[in-house]
Amino acid sequence: MENSSSSFYEPIKSLFIFIVIIWSVHFISFVFPLQQYGLVPRELQGGLGIITAPFLHGSFSHLALNTVGLLIFGIIFSLLENKRTFVILIKIALIQGILTWLFAGGGTHIGASGIIFGLYGYLMLVGFFQKKFKYIVISIFILFSYGGMIFGVLPGQPFVSWEGHLFGFIAGGIAAKFQS
Repeated sequence: MENSSSSFYEPIKSLFIFIVIIWSVHFISFVFPLQQYGLVPRELQGGLGIITAPFLHGSFSHLALNTVGLLIFGIIFSLLENKRTFVILIKIALIQGILTWLFAGGGTHIGASGIIFGLYGYLMLVGFFQKKFKYIVISIFILFSYGGMIFGVLPGQPFVSWEGHLFGFIAGGIAAKFQS
């Protein structure tokens, strides 16, 4: 028989493992130039960034901000979706990465913020699409607590991949719509 306590914490444990990995990759990038493996739109080699970009960050502040976002939205998401967390998260990451690779502007896109905006989009829209009480409550909470974050999908700050944010939000919405 499966221990319900351990199954409850498994998705959150995966989130912490991901965070440890991105911090480790950041320290490794001081020795090896890993940012070259970021997502470069419509370039074949840059397509590898669909997988690698969320693990790469340009600075400690970039990494720290993404860590906070991952913790906030990742924990809420993990508690909501429990055993489905990993599968839905992979869908969000892949859809976001592919859309960014296909449609974003030039430059190298790095960081986990596309995934953060995917989680944000998922949590904000899942109540609308699924029409179940627990999802509606979470969506309303996210809307009122973090509604201003939606402006991050608009162009504004230089060297910030607003396209990654936008396509992350869209990927989260797609995952919420077709969540099963």
